[in-house]
Amino acid sequence: YNGQRIPILYRHDLIGGDAMKKLRGSRGVTLTETLCTVLIVLLISAMLAVGVRFAVRTYRESMELSETELLCSTLTAAISDKLRYSGEVGQNMFIQGVGTTDSGGGSFAIGDDGEVIIQTTDSEEFRLLGSASYPQGLRVRTTGTGETGFISYSAETGIFTVSFAIADAQGNILKETCFDVKRINAGKK
Repeated sequence: YNGQRIPILYRHDLIGGDAMKKLRGSRGVTLTETLCTVLIVLLISAMLAVGVRFAVRTYRESMELSETELLCSTLTAAISDKLRYSGEVGQNMFIQGVGTTDSGGGSFAIGDDGEVIIQTTDSEEFRLLGSASYPQGLRVRTTGTGETGFISYSAETGIFTVSFAIADAQGNILKETCFDVKRINAGKK
């Protein structure tokens, strides 16, 4: 053996032979190689920034649509319940016994802040839903021509017609809805 390499291992060096010789012989990275690496990293970063910005915008739009649907559904259920079990309905949409209005009755209206309120005959105002029910600046707007701007009543059929829209903080209408509610207590006074 005398310290000589075995020819089989010499040709098929297990640690990469030629690549290792190049690395041992190089003095460093050239300026061109550094600039190319920096350029590649910047391009990848720019693509990631655009992708993240797009994802955040899509998420916000999705959440706004979801919150709009939820607010519309909640208002529909709350108003329907109040109207369905209402007592006497007068000229100004006064409703006897509407939940929180223990005195005389009340009427639905949309406040200046875009929230649905119940105005009592004693000139008190009660919010139908809490302020937290109107997230991200969502507000209710009228779309109908009823006595209160969004509720009309047919005494012949005992049916209320309710229509309103949900708008964002900029006033853009995101959803409109219209539904009918039949009074259960239509014949009672």
